[in-house]
Amino acid sequence: MRQWSHGWPGLREQGRLWLGTPASQVLQPPRTELSLSTHLPRGLISVSWDLDGTFADTSVDLARALNKTRLEKDLPALPVPEVARHVGRGARWLVSNCLDAGLGETELEATVGRFLDHYLLGCSETTQAYPGVLEYSRAMRAAGIKQALATNKPRRFTERILEDLNWGPLFDSVHCGDDGLAKPDPEMIHVCMDRLGARPSQHLHIGDTPTDAAAAQAAGCHFLGVRWGMDQGEGLAAQGYTPLFLDLPGLAKHLETF
Repeated sequence: MRQWSHGWPGLREQGRLWLGTPASQVLQPPRTELSLSTHLPRGLISVSWDLDGTFADTSVDLARALNKTRLEKDLPALPVPEVARHVGRGARWLVSNCLDAGLGETELEATVGRFLDHYLLGCSETTQAYPGVLEYSRAMRAAGIKQALATNKPRRFTERILEDLNWGPLFDSVHCGDDGLAKPDPEMIHVCMDRLGARPSQHLHIGDTPTDAAAAQAAGCHFLGVRWGMDQGEGLAAQGYTPLFLDLPGLAKHLETF
């Protein structure tokens, strides 16, 4: 099993639009009491969070937009978990893997555009933070730990979600997939650390996919993986990343040992 060497181991809805439950309800973290004040590690001055599958469950809104796109092509709706397991590698990947028929390049680009149009109109309708995440983020902020959002989601969707859900004040810096090179390239993490004034040894990235892990490893910072995300940590586990955390209390307790 792979570990970091840095010291921190590494519903059915009426109609045809979508079927299933949010990805976060497939593997629902237990609601455990979290003593936040005692779970903030020494030496940590900054944290970057991935968005989809780490900070927030965006699965239903993504599935709704995808299934509206499928409906336009007379295709049946896919369950939310089926859509969710393709999230994290961009809209083009999601669309090409969630439409049954092979699409030519021109049609694929147009279909991706339709999906993005649908998603922009509803990207914050059901999106919610995972249990404990907001509380822990606020506790970190109160303790003086700077935070960034490091997501491959394009900026127009990210900013809409942050504005609609009033999450913007939690972050000192926000970095999106269309700002520069996306994860797994380490550029985004390097920019986070630079803007937060942290060295790699002082920075932690939290994510739910091998893309997050690879970006953190290449940037030389610490990484912790979570299992409450879109694919329930299967991708990270398959590549040997450990430890992986089922819930926020477990992650926080691990940080306390540093």
